[in-house]
Amino acid sequence: MTPSSRQTQLGRIGKVLDYIHLNLDKPLAVTSLARIGGWSRWQFNRVFAFETGQCVGQYVRELRLSLAAEMLLFTDQRIIDIGLACGFGSDISFSRSFKQHFGCPPAQYRRRGLPCLLSTPLCLNPALLPDASLRARVPAIRLDSRPAFTVAGRSEKIRGLFSSNPDFNVKVPALWGSLSAAGLLPEERPRFGVLDLSGGAGPEFHYLAGVETGEAHAPQGLEVLQVPAQNYAVVSFQGPIRSLAEILKWFFNAWLPHAGCKAVYGFDLEVYPPEFDARAPEVSMEYWIPVVLETPLITGMHQSVKSCSTR
Repeated sequence: MTPSSRQTQLGRIGKVLDYIHLNLDKPLAVTSLARIGGWSRWQFNRVFAFETGQCVGQYVRELRLSLAAEMLLFTDQRIIDIGLACGFGSDISFSRSFKQHFGCPPAQYRRRGLPCLLSTPLCLNPALLPDASLRARVPAIRLDSRPAFTVAGRSEKIRGLFSSNPDFNVKVPALWGSLSAAGLLPEERPRFGVLDLSGGAGPEFHYLAGVETGEAHAPQGLEVLQVPAQNYAVVSFQGPIRSLAEILKWFFNAWLPHAGCKAVYGFDLEVYPPEFDARAPEVSMEYWIPVVLETPLITGMHQSVKSCSTR
């Protein structure tokens, strides 16, 4: 596919997304959405999944639930009214779907007051998209939180992504390689790279590679790091691992300035599945950035799209 034809395709999906974001309180049949983009149902499902890595039905459902969760956090509206405003036909169906997705009823989520598992709207504005040459999918980004936990592993001082002389692309693989060679990466457990940026901006910081542990003391030859409870923006990355650094630059330079949250200095996390292989042509992993949620992101998006549509 040529760059111009891909931009046309993304533009058609963007038109559908604008419609979805404006009408989350209304029925959104896949057939109708496909017609808006000028595709058959089958073509639309295929193109949407290829460009975003998501099923359109799942995207609509998760965005509706995330909008409801955001309204629970930022408004004092009744729960039944929030459910109806987000496209659910009854209090029972809303509460059931909410609990299935978030693991707790709406009232408990509101009392807890934390932005957990909030999907964020996809944006296909060409000015805000990662460069197509990266060959990575448009990242799905959510707002989430995580309680304090402990990671056991090995650390190294590195120069990171925004350093004038970065060395992370050499030191980080070597660190993971030393753990693997020593048999210290259990196959069944997710792997965490922890970037200690709690001291603020600087040319160097400590990077710890390891696995989560419930022990207070490190196994022989390993260090233990306590990661505090934090709120995060989570970038779900899919693509060649060499593209990750540029995707993160895109996140900080293009996505974050338009979001309702701001990054804070803390402990960034790289979360890899147990079977992760950096040598694979395409990988899946998550990058967690500590943030403070300042304004309702999804509600603001909804109002912005509505404003543009009435001009």
